[in-house]
Amino acid sequence: MKDRVAVIGIGCTKFGDRFERSYEELICDAAFEAYDDAGIDPAQIEAAYLGTYLPGSGGGKAAVSLADALRLYDRPITRVENYCATGTDAFRNGCLAIAAGTYDMVLVLGAEKLKDRG
Repeated sequence: MKDRVAVIGIGCTKFGDRFERSYEELICDAAFEAYDDAGIDPAQIEAAYLGTYLPGSGGGKAAVSLADALRLYDRPITRVENYCATGTDAFRNGCLAIAAGTYDMVLVLGAEKLKDRG
């Protein structure tokens, strides 16, 4: 579907002090809500873009460390950092990858855990 991009599903966790959920759990909660909203299986996702600004987010782990939890086995997961435009830049990267014909379906994520680095 080169040159055409659409958002087919969304997921979002509750904002606030979320000390009871880890960084990874919050990301997975939103991702699986998006999978359900779109009516797709994670196996249909060809790549993912994770927007997270703070170097220590997720314990400073690379985005690929989320592959198993997101059920994105052997898929590229790119971590995007761009100060206050991080989420928008992750979305832009996902859209450009689809518009260029590189992928047909991607997952774009944005996550920060500012008060709790757990």
